[in-house]
Amino acid sequence: MQNQLTYLFSLMSYLLLSFLYFVERDFSTAFWAWIGILIAKILIKPLRQHFYLFLTIGICFSFFRFLTIFDERYLAWPVDFFLTTLIGFIFLKYVLKKPVDRLKWSFSFSRWELASVFIINIPSIAILYWYYNAHPEVSNMWPVLNVPMWSLPILVLAIALVNGLREEIFYRGFIQNNTHTHSPVWYVVGLQAVLFGFLHFSNAFPQGWMGVLLTALWGAAIAIQYRIFKSFSLAWLTHAMADAIMFSIILMTR
Repeated sequence: MQNQLTYLFSLMSYLLLSFLYFVERDFSTAFWAWIGILIAKILIKPLRQHFYLFLTIGICFSFFRFLTIFDERYLAWPVDFFLTTLIGFIFLKYVLKKPVDRLKWSFSFSRWELASVFIINIPSIAILYWYYNAHPEVSNMWPVLNVPMWSLPILVLAIALVNGLREEIFYRGFIQNNTHTHSPVWYVVGLQAVLFGFLHFSNAFPQGWMGVLLTALWGAAIAIQYRIFKSFSLAWLTHAMADAIMFSIILMTR
């Protein structure tokens, strides 16, 4: 029972910091809350097992915040997120001496693995299409693309692959690989839902509280898929496919 409470406390900590960071945009309060929770994890023995991952994720988002205010010309999307992910891997592997699981990169999928892609994405894409019809203004976040029409499919696929790769490296490759070996399923899935959902509160599609809910559920589904098949390339395929269809809907309807 005590062990379950430590996981619940840890998950609520991520929920609080995600709310302060992504919704309130109160970075100062989020920073000091993170420091306070770190101290609590040091002083309270049952919470110490959550210290290193919580510390590293906080460092990653602090670094991400630093990049966004440093120089947006050279450190904008997707460079910012790739650098943040790299910092996380280096810190865990070489500073804390905590091993990171090797990622399965094989693109030879079983029938069940391919079925999971469609099981996750078919309802997700249907919901996204409904969301976009209800909120067409979100397409304004996309810049005007002065490119030939024939190049749009190539451009959409490239953006989907890059966006899917950077987010899967961080959420499944980095975070989940450092929680799944010793954590209960509800914590792993909940952690992915909280962090991935709140990332989409603003400047994303979908966005707002509906965006948080939809992407949290989708992120949880991919977390379950990754836990079952332990395939990074499968998670990347699932993510990139959904992104490609979503981006196509936005561009073609606009």
